[in-house]
Amino acid sequence: MSEGQDKDFATTADAKADGGNSESLNSETYKCPSCGNFLYYDPKSRKLKCDYCKGSQRLQPVEDAVELPYNEDVEQGFESWQGVKSVKCNACGAVTVLPAYDVVVNCPFCNASNIVEAEEIGGLRPNGILPFRVSKQDVPDIYVKWLKSKHIAPNKLKKQAERQACSGVYVPVFTFDSNCDCSYSIRYGKFYTTTVGSGKNRRTVTRTRWYCDSGRLTNFFNDVQVEASKSITQKNLQKLGGFDTDNSLEYHSQFLSGYSAERYDKGLDESWREAKTAMEDAMRSMIISRYNADVVDYVRMDNLFFDRTYKYVLVPIWVFNYIYSKKSYSCIVNGRSGKLIGNYPKSPAKIGSIALAVGAVVGVLIWLYFKYFA
Repeated sequence: MSEGQDKDFATTADAKADGGNSESLNSETYKCPSCGNFLYYDPKSRKLKCDYCKGSQRLQPVEDAVELPYNEDVEQGFESWQGVKSVKCNACGAVTVLPAYDVVVNCPFCNASNIVEAEEIGGLRPNGILPFRVSKQDVPDIYVKWLKSKHIAPNKLKKQAERQACSGVYVPVFTFDSNCDCSYSIRYGKFYTTTVGSGKNRRTVTRTRWYCDSGRLTNFFNDVQVEASKSITQKNLQKLGGFDTDNSLEYHSQFLSGYSAERYDKGLDESWREAKTAMEDAMRSMIISRYNADVVDYVRMDNLFFDRTYKYVLVPIWVFNYIYSKKSYSCIVNGRSGKLIGNYPKSPAKIGSIALAVGAVVGVLIWLYFKYFA
């Protein structure tokens, strides 16, 4: 278990040390033994809780997620998630997985209500999951704080910032570990100044002195993350700050209780190619950083990737949509760190005021110039 790991999750070793006694449930329906209501995973207590009678149950013991060997023949056939069903949104096309007993009314990504049950889709079963840390109760405060920092948002929206209904969703991410052995050659330049000419034509010019070199560089890449979702881009994954996938736990349906998950839209091999490109870019930057270069003509690399492993991890986000002036806006909250990204309406009056203020400043500067310098 890496540093920063969630210490409150029991492992199977803990269960054995406890004499095998566990209050956790053994049913994938996760019903409250007191009232029969469905339980949901609560990030604050890290237990399964009942909204009706406020009872709680311990989680089943889990281990850390395991790195799996990667080769191009891994992704074959179909692996059932067990205890879940798939639904598809006919508006945005997202395929969402949720507990078999659950009912989804609206798409968590676009809020459309045109949801139909979908056939099981072939592919890999997740082998890791990052449970929510940010609770549903935390999201409204995060949203209001974020919204109030947007100075050109309409005042009416800020003052009436309602506590938005949101959906907790696990989205798919592939992570890759790999060693890289790189042989390279580089041509780079350093600037220098020299004086040329004579008399009135005497002047200082900048020129480039070129060098060639070659060498070898090795590096280990850990948990390079590639989004595999139809509903979140790699750019937005990075804007959300990424996820601490080193701390992912083995996949268990108990963490899905009360939430939904999206099936991956981008395959393992395609994701590896994106990760490989990111690793190659990183290797190129590391090579260039070896030289105090002002300009680089080329870097030629021969990369060998070996000891490749992967994890298919579900990472948590909160998604919500709101309407302002008949237009829809959406926001995403990182379910681990609480970082929010999204769009919001801009006040034409505020934008106009800023433009007038800038115009006034420019006008004063022009007047001062003509008065004192022209």
